[in-house]
Amino acid sequence: MFNQYTYLTGILPSFPEIKAIYRVSGLAGMEEAMQNLRTLPSLMLFSEDDADGFLDLEDGNFDNGFHTFSIAGPAKLGDSEDRQRLLNVAMTAGLKIFRRMITDSRDFGNAVYGFDRSRIDYQRIGPLLNNSYGYMFSYTLRNENFSLV
Repeated sequence: MFNQYTYLTGILPSFPEIKAIYRVSGLAGMEEAMQNLRTLPSLMLFSEDDADGFLDLEDGNFDNGFHTFSIAGPAKLGDSEDRQRLLNVAMTAGLKIFRRMITDSRDFGNAVYGFDRSRIDYQRIGPLLNNSYGYMFSYTLRNENFSLV
């Protein structure tokens, strides 16, 4: 099965605008991670631990896993222009990650082989703790690496 945290940790050095990565379980896990931080870096990446999905046994043994990560950072309190700037930065960082995933998915042995770029969902998040805002991104990875027992 695909380990999103391991993959994102491996490519993170290519994205200097993202200062830290955290492994979380859902939105509550993001808030818990933020609560433990005294000073927040400008942009953080939160990788969901587990994925849901569906099995497609009709067209082949495909595990279609839904994976989610979020990018968020702190905005100046009461400053709507700064909040919009931060949302733009978070969206741009998310798109850069997906461009990298598209490139990596072309190689059969790569962890993101099977990345479905036809639909990537996003949702604005915030305000979270410390007046943080950003986006949650969800995508599907179509994987043949499982067998029926």
